[in-house]
Amino acid sequence: MKAIYENHYLSDRDVANFARQSFGKLADQFPTEQNNNLIRFLARGMKTGDWEALIDSMILAVTKEQATKLANYLRKIPEHWVPFGHPHISLRMQAPVPIARQAFKHKIGFVESEESRRYISSRPELFVPEHFRATAENVKQGSAGVHPLSDHWRGVYERKCTEMIETYLLAIDSGVCPEQARLFLPQGCEVNWVWTGSLYAFANFYNQRSDSHAQVEIQQLAEQVNEIIAPLYPVSWAALTGK
Repeated sequence: MKAIYENHYLSDRDVANFARQSFGKLADQFPTEQNNNLIRFLARGMKTGDWEALIDSMILAVTKEQATKLANYLRKIPEHWVPFGHPHISLRMQAPVPIARQAFKHKIGFVESEESRRYISSRPELFVPEHFRATAENVKQGSAGVHPLSDHWRGVYERKCTEMIETYLLAIDSGVCPEQARLFLPQGCEVNWVWTGSLYAFANFYNQRSDSHAQVEIQQLAEQVNEIIAPLYPVSWAALTGK
């Protein structure tokens, strides 16, 4: 399971540049830090001083009424997302089928080109988790810590999945068409795709999928995406994700 950099378009400077388009101005006409403050304003919906004052008021909130008022205010802060929609990043992704499908749920601002086993018949890679986790007691989905029989189920998983991959290859060798032979493949097989999205779209993906309630495997994939994009757009990414 991995994310690999392919290419990217534009920079933090361009985010500020396009934001200033409304006034017919260019980022080069302003000091770098002033452009960086503009980027933070776009992402937060407020000036840096107001942002710090808001944080201070949250620290000082002592009653439920005060906390509720702040929470409702945060929900209504306007987000100026358009300048973050111009920069685009392309990544080469690899993940097991269920994780890829979770990633594909992020539609707005993304396009994906996925390999198709209608046309290829090479041996797929099997994703093997380090541990199998126990069911969480207090949620309908998600997981708790390491399952007490993790090693046993990991062995069963590898054995059964390897058997099905071998069956797939045998079907291909016997002349079964690839588009049907692929039905033998288990969910744990890795799929590969090129993923292109706007800076804003990737930030939304990261914010949602790095959350502790997300599946652990997609949290890990989201962190790889973060490690790639953060150095490309250091100011914008930090403002959009809080990193």
